[in-house]
Amino acid sequence: MPSATASVHPTTSVWTSDEGSMAQSTAATRWPKIVQDMIEDTGVSSRLSQSPEAKAESLAIQIALKDMKNEIIQNKPLRSLKSDGKSDISKYNTEIERAGTWTWLSSPWLFSECYLYRRVQTIFSTSQHWKNYDVFKRQKDSTFAKSRRAVEELASRYMETVERSKGRSSNDDSDEEIQKLLFIEMTEVALWGNATDLSLLSHLSIEDLQNLQGREAIAKSQRNIVDNDTDALYSYLKSGARTGGRRVDIVLDNAGFEFFTDVVYAAYLLDAGFASSITFHVKDFPWFVSDVVMSDVQALFENLISPEIFPDRRYLDELVLKLDEMFESDSVTVRSHPFWTTAMSFHDMPQEAPDLLQELKDSFLVIFKGDLNYRKLTKDGLWPYTTPFRTAIGPLGKSGIPILALRTNKSDTCVGVESEQLVERLEVEAPGSAWVRNGKYAVVSFYDGRSS
Repeated sequence: MPSATASVHPTTSVWTSDEGSMAQSTAATRWPKIVQDMIEDTGVSSRLSQSPEAKAESLAIQIALKDMKNEIIQNKPLRSLKSDGKSDISKYNTEIERAGTWTWLSSPWLFSECYLYRRVQTIFSTSQHWKNYDVFKRQKDSTFAKSRRAVEELASRYMETVERSKGRSSNDDSDEEIQKLLFIEMTEVALWGNATDLSLLSHLSIEDLQNLQGREAIAKSQRNIVDNDTDALYSYLKSGARTGGRRVDIVLDNAGFEFFTDVVYAAYLLDAGFASSITFHVKDFPWFVSDVVMSDVQALFENLISPEIFPDRRYLDELVLKLDEMFESDSVTVRSHPFWTTAMSFHDMPQEAPDLLQELKDSFLVIFKGDLNYRKLTKDGLWPYTTPFRTAIGPLGKSGIPILALRTNKSDTCVGVESEQLVERLEVEAPGSAWVRNGKYAVVSFYDGRSS
C-alpha cells in the first residue's frame, strides 16, 4: 500500500495479484460468484420464456459464461474478445496482445474487471434472441424493492424539509447557515446513497438543523469523510462563477436506491438554484452488475409508482410527480457515451473521447459518482494518500472542468487526505488501510476548474 508522501505520479496501478488488496479478493472470490449469478439468472429467464429458440440459445450463453467462470478460477490468460461490431473490441484485444502474459488473477485490476463485463456483453450482443437482455435487471429491481423504508423516509423528509425551505429568506446569518447545513445533508445523502441505512437523515429538518444537536450530528457524520471539500463546493455553487447556464452533469454509478438519491439530489440542486439543468450520464449496456443503463430510468419510475413495492404513498406520490415533471420538461436529460464502458481511465479522455471532453467543458459542474468512476479518475493508481485530488485526476485536473467526486471507499485507491497525521489516525481506526476499502469512509473531492 502507498505511503503518505505526495508525488506527481502513482507508484503503480492496482493489480489483481497484489497481495492482501481488494483487487485480489475481488478477482479470486467475487468474480466467480458474479458470473455464477449471471448463469442462474439466464436460466431463470430461459425457463420463463415462451420461445423455443430463445431457450435453446440460452444454453449456449450459459455454457459461455461457465467457461469464463472456470477461466477465472483456474487463472487462465485473458483471451481476445469476439467482435460484436463495436470499435472498443480492438482496443481490448490490442492491450491483451501487447501484454502477452496477463491472466485473470495477475493483471491490472481496472482493465481485467472492465474486460470481464465487456466479454459478458459480447456473449449477449452476438446472440439472436438475447441481444438486449440485462442480466442484472432482476437483481437491481430486487435490491431496490428491499430499500422500501429508506425510499419512503427520504421522500417524506425531502417533501417536508426541502420544499418548505424554498420560500425562506437567506438575508440573515441564521437562514444562510440553515441553507448550508441542508446542502451538506443533501450532499451526504448522495454520497452515501448505496447504503440504505438512512441514519444520516435523522436531522434532515429545518427545526433540527436550527438546533445544536443537528449541527453536531452533521459534524460527526463528516468525520469519516477523509477528503472533505464540501465547504469549497458550496462556495463555488453560491459564487455565480458562471454567468450563463448552470448545467450540472452527473456521471452515474448504481441503479436502484442510489439512483433514486441521485435523482432527488438533482431535484434539490434545481430547487436551490445551484443548477439550471441536469444531465445524467448512463452506461450503454449492463456494466459492473448494478450501474445505471438507459432502461433503468424508466424502471425507477415504474417501481416508485408501485403500491405493492412502496405502500406508503403519503409523500411518494407527490415526489414522483415532481421528479417526472423534471424529466418531461427537459430540466433533466439522460445521455450515454461509449467511452464510459471502455477499460480506459479518464486520463485517456482527451485522446480517446475528445467529443465527450468538449461536452463536459460546457458544464458548470461534473459530478462523478461511486467507486469505479473514482478509480478511473485517478487511473486506479496507488498514489500516496496525501496526493492532491487535482494531481491524481491528471489531464482533467488541467481541463478547466469543475469536478466533484462523491465516493465511498471500496477499493485500493484514495487521494486527497489532508496530512500524514490524518493517515496515521485512520490507520489506528482501521488498520491495514481498511479505511480505504471497507465502505465506512468516503471522499467529497472537488476541483473548481480554476485554481492552479
